[in-house]
Amino acid sequence: MEPSVLVLIVENEPAIRNLLQASFEDGGFAVMLASTGEEALAALDANHGVRALVADINLDSKLTGWDVARHGREMNPDLPVVYVTGSEKHDWASLGVPNSVLIEKPFAPAQVLTAVSQLLNVGNTTGA
Repeated sequence: MEPSVLVLIVENEPAIRNLLQASFEDGGFAVMLASTGEEALAALDANHGVRALVADINLDSKLTGWDVARHGREMNPDLPVVYVTGSEKHDWASLGVPNSVLIEKPFAPAQVLTAVSQLLNVGNTTGA
């Protein structure tokens, strides 16, 4: 994987955010971090090089991971989105963006890395 693939990780729990960052960097990805929905929207708006999004649903802010993903998809309809959550899976069908993946907490970081990689590969095979 080329290091230029930039993943935005939005997670309000520092331990999980740091674990995901280390896993993605070890996997050859570049990483941007946000701890609130507002920070994530600002990162998406400021950096059009984001190629994938990993979003916690509950962010201790006015915006949720659902909101961040919808905004990301407005900017890039093919943006790979992986949600991580401990409690919001029942809303995925109605609030999640199409062709996304939801992974329940607790998870192994490799699960999230694999999901992002698979979504990126699907996008590459369709010419995105």
